[in-house]
Amino acid sequence: MKYMFSKLPQTLSAQATLQQEGWRNNFRNDTSLIGPRPNSWWTGKPPIVGVCPGVNAKGIIRSLKLPNLQTCTRQEASDYFDNIWTATEVLFSALQGEEAFFRPPYHQIRHSLIFYYCHPAVFYINKFKLAGIITESIDTAFEKLFEVGVDEMSWDDLSKNEGLWPAVHEVTAYRAKVYQLVKKIISEHDEFNHLPITSHSALWSLFMGFEHERIHFETSSVLMRELPIHLVQKPKQWPEYYPPVISKHEPQPSIDYPVNAWLEVSLATVKQGKPENWPSFGWDNEYGELTSEVKSFFASQFLISNGEFWEFVISGGYQQQHYWSDEGWNWCCFRNTTYPTFWIPTTENSTKDFKLRICFAIIPMQWSWPVIVNFHEVKAYCAWRSEKDKMTIPYRVMTEKEHCCLRDTVPYDPIMALTGEEMLAQKININMAFGSESPVNFSTPSQSGFYDVFGNVWEWCEDYFAPLPGFKAHYLYSDFSMPCFDNEHNIIMGGSFISTGDEASCWARYSFRRHFFQHAGFRLVHPKEKT
Repeated sequence: MKYMFSKLPQTLSAQATLQQEGWRNNFRNDTSLIGPRPNSWWTGKPPIVGVCPGVNAKGIIRSLKLPNLQTCTRQEASDYFDNIWTATEVLFSALQGEEAFFRPPYHQIRHSLIFYYCHPAVFYINKFKLAGIITESIDTAFEKLFEVGVDEMSWDDLSKNEGLWPAVHEVTAYRAKVYQLVKKIISEHDEFNHLPITSHSALWSLFMGFEHERIHFETSSVLMRELPIHLVQKPKQWPEYYPPVISKHEPQPSIDYPVNAWLEVSLATVKQGKPENWPSFGWDNEYGELTSEVKSFFASQFLISNGEFWEFVISGGYQQQHYWSDEGWNWCCFRNTTYPTFWIPTTENSTKDFKLRICFAIIPMQWSWPVIVNFHEVKAYCAWRSEKDKMTIPYRVMTEKEHCCLRDTVPYDPIMALTGEEMLAQKININMAFGSESPVNFSTPSQSGFYDVFGNVWEWCEDYFAPLPGFKAHYLYSDFSMPCFDNEHNIIMGGSFISTGDEASCWARYSFRRHFFQHAGFRLVHPKEKT
């Protein structure tokens, strides 16, 4: 069968027609995708305690530690692979019915989820071939169709979602073949007998596949959060949500959410860049070296909560152009939005009362949880809050260097030392500790008193994504970072509740386009005034 994609319509009305009709041609009446998955769904190890690594006694899956490539055994690599492979299938088991797999996102700037169900598996094969580990494809058509995702140029650069995709069961069968091949490579490849594995090793492609899958594990969860609620159902193996509370519709500081405080950060010298000999996998943009002096500044102790952001919403901040950049205002008008994307009005015309959409549920609004917004909304809030507080120098968000100043100085990467289960015990919401955000004052603070420096939600930064001095693109994935060095992507730092592996590392540097929704929020910064 040949899978084709037609050219996008040029009008929203034509687009809507295709949304209603074109993608529905993918339905094959597969009733196995409703409710809990049958045993045939699991192409690797099923999520059962004692069978799949990272599954606890309650049957909940959380992430393992990031492997040390100086000492990593075949068993440790196999366990790490099984952990994320099964976690991916747990995540996609949340999708209810074929519509959930084939319905295009409401914004039309990403593929349908069927693409992301197959893409990580295809990535292993394509990188193994590039590294010389294998020479033959499993399915050439699949490895072309599912090779490249969508990096839309702007919020109105719509993706191609009205064509014909393979059936879900065909993708599942392909995934099963890839799983067996990856396990075979782990059990037989000679480089495990000659550690360490470095960026020059053929097996770097294996660990690249692990971390690539973990990236899409997170981004796919965001796409699921954007689906109509009837198309998703929380898998029983998914980490527990942070216990939601029922509070007043109109939030009250110190009752429904904590009152934020300003903490001073002293003048500091910051070194950025992952050492070449650091014993874990890293993406190319993490390497290089930059030493900078960072002037003292004040930053909010907590991430901005839903409760704090609510006042901006009810004051009409989304309708007042002077708070927005030109790019942000164009996005706001195009989307016709008046509140954050994961807030759900309790009535059609509500301007004050909201519920909260999390990955697989709609719950009472959690005013103490961090607001999840894109960079345009972040900057509009900063402008509004600066006007409200009569600031002579406007508020802004962190820079990457400033984010480094908030961190504890430790001689190791915590993600290499602690599993998700252990993160939960230490009150750090990362590595799948919880299956949702948590209150902005829940996690263990850093030594300098800041909460959620790592985990809960990502932090938007002021910086454009840029290489560190000494950057070199890796030959196995030369277009991972370089296309994003375009002044169109902003840095995000710190990881979220669902960030795992390298994404949750202290060396991680990620970026997204400013209109993109990730599990990302922000904290405020203002400079220390001269005396």
